[in-house]
Amino acid sequence: MARVAGVVTNHCAPDPRVLREARWLVEAGHEVTVHAFDRLENLPQEEFIDGVRIIRHRVGLTPYGGTWQTARGIRKYRKALVEVIQGVDLIHCHDADTLPVGMRIGTIPVLFDMHDLHHTWIMMPNPRSLFRRIIADRYLSAMLRDARKASAVITSSEGFQSWLAERGITSSVVENRPERRAALPQAEGFTVGYLGRIREQASFQFLLRAVKLISEEDRPRLLIAGDGTQSTEVANMVRAAVTEGWLDAEVFGSFDDDQLAEMMTSVSVMYAMYPPDRGNIVDGALPVKMFEAASFGRPTVVNRGVPMGDLCESENLGRAVEWGDAQALATALQELNGTSVQLRHDAGRERGRFLGVVESLL
Repeated sequence: MARVAGVVTNHCAPDPRVLREARWLVEAGHEVTVHAFDRLENLPQEEFIDGVRIIRHRVGLTPYGGTWQTARGIRKYRKALVEVIQGVDLIHCHDADTLPVGMRIGTIPVLFDMHDLHHTWIMMPNPRSLFRRIIADRYLSAMLRDARKASAVITSSEGFQSWLAERGITSSVVENRPERRAALPQAEGFTVGYLGRIREQASFQFLLRAVKLISEEDRPRLLIAGDGTQSTEVANMVRAAVTEGWLDAEVFGSFDDDQLAEMMTSVSVMYAMYPPDRGNIVDGALPVKMFEAASFGRPTVVNRGVPMGDLCESENLGRAVEWGDAQALATALQELNGTSVQLRHDAGRERGRFLGVVESLL
């Protein structure tokens, strides 16, 4: 049995990838503690989920988003963890902003779990900002330096694996695929869902443009759920359209797995499109919600011309649409309504890949 310390800079309430991999470790006989960051200081400071111990640390209120206050809070959190994490056999660093913890402890094997291209998030509030570009480049340089020192690297897509390989870093792919579920019966009405983190407004502006093009008698309702840095702004945008009288929609905040399953019974088509000027979209990001929807038999609309679109269509998980083509999106949503898909590969394959990497470090 090994003692594993997971590190993540969100509150892990929940974080599907973090908890899924921690649960796999527990099932394999290891002892796992996930160190999470209670940024808003409003969650239990300790709890157990499926045998995984979660400790949430508080270092002062720290908002989500690319602000100086966020950066300062994360630095304080990482410094606190360096003093706390002791007597473990493996440090599992989730995403680039946790890598400095493993590097500073130094004497323990470090597994770097790259969920995304973290440096691209700096550009999200203002992709044209030269100042943000300079900061993003510094984050990128630090991540590559630390990744080369990690004992092993896993990442969430083949696109990211190729991106790392181009920079001389070997990695293994563990995709964010859920367990296979029984396909749900068809939804009673036509509902387009977005169930996940809400970090940008452009995705929803595009969705509203497309939905408005659909005739009133065929127009779907929207079901949007999730927290995130832009959740309030998106909720206000959608509710304004409802007030105008042309849209039927419901908007909710964060949710857990049981609530996800309940909401999926109402969803006909999942929506997972993002502005492609974010580097992670072009370089390999695969939306978790596409895999979650497929596990329930629901199709998804994603971006065309990027890795998520290629995988979506190669595995028949839905339809890829050109970003900005509102008519094509409207047509895809209508044509997918009432259809079913099947998840070709589920978490079982990913579990084997993940545990194989871990055992090589222990």
